[in-house]
Amino acid sequence: MQRFTTLLPFERMHGAWSNGTIVGGAGAFAFDLTVPGGELRTAGVSVVGVLPTHRRRGVLRALMRSQLDDAHERGESLAALWASEESIYGRFGYGLASFCGEITLAHEYTAFAHPFEPQGTVRLIEAEEAQEAIPPVFERIRPEWPGMFSRNGAWWENRVIADPEERRDGAGPKRWVAYERDGSIEGYAVYRHKPGFEAGTTSAELRVIEALGTSPEALRDLWAYLLAVDWVAIVKSYLLPPDHPLFLLLSTPRRLRYRMGDGIWVRLVDVGAALSGRTYSGDGTIVFDVADEFCPWNEGRWKLSGGCAERSNDEAELSVPVQSLGSALLGGVSFAALRRAGRVIELKAGAIERADALFRWDRQPWCPEIF
Repeated sequence: MQRFTTLLPFERMHGAWSNGTIVGGAGAFAFDLTVPGGELRTAGVSVVGVLPTHRRRGVLRALMRSQLDDAHERGESLAALWASEESIYGRFGYGLASFCGEITLAHEYTAFAHPFEPQGTVRLIEAEEAQEAIPPVFERIRPEWPGMFSRNGAWWENRVIADPEERRDGAGPKRWVAYERDGSIEGYAVYRHKPGFEAGTTSAELRVIEALGTSPEALRDLWAYLLAVDWVAIVKSYLLPPDHPLFLLLSTPRRLRYRMGDGIWVRLVDVGAALSGRTYSGDGTIVFDVADEFCPWNEGRWKLSGGCAERSNDEAELSVPVQSLGSALLGGVSFAALRRAGRVIELKAGAIERADALFRWDRQPWCPEIF
């Protein structure tokens, strides 16, 4: 409650009422979401729920209607969320836009495939120093990774740095390390220990909450440090993207026991602004026929040309529900994959290939934090 009342603006909280009693709610954080080559104002949807006594009565639909109308009026191009149940939000125009997964790595399998000399040094820091020194590092990394979102000062203080015991899930306090190279901080990691001793040896866990570096070398050196911590039986981490460097750094990547699931879901609130707000891998042209029953202002043909999307009367080349555009926007889901799943119709031969050439990006989208 403290986290949400501090960070979620009251004017972004929608309530559903029945006879003077709140029976449902939906909130939204306001932040900038990184898209390929840029960032877009986004409604970060959270705390959505309906009382069990009032389900199946259209309450959630009314909340989604009010929330998206509000985001549209505020000029937010996107809405994004983590789905507690993945079957809920597609009918409101959200598309699965990224994947992430958890690892459970036994300590005996932490060796790297190739030897290397660390490029920098790692030192432990206290939370007070982390609050000052780490946010600028995060902001250097965030523009490079579609799916990351901006964190203001209050977010850092209450969501990232704060460490009350009730959030620890049986583990110890957060430990912060700074990775330094040439006199500046080029990366950081935050993790916890969950102690344990069984049958004469350690059964402890090291839980990596976040590890980010401004360069491949920084990220490699940070993970080398984390995987070398002694008196640990298992290293765990969550929300890692499927193209994380660990898969190629480790000599036994299969031992990561990676379990992948859905990451963030993205909804285009304004198709023209959303498509125009990212960078493309080329100067091609494609004409979409967009279907969007829930937000009808997006319906119709949109021509993407020179990185700008505008209304068009040209012949459509792809028939796309808005959910599929949400999946493709960050570069994590290809139009070819969407077509194979029956979620895009190619109206002109070669349009799928041209669309994928435009939307392709050099890394999988990644949101390292559930909001």
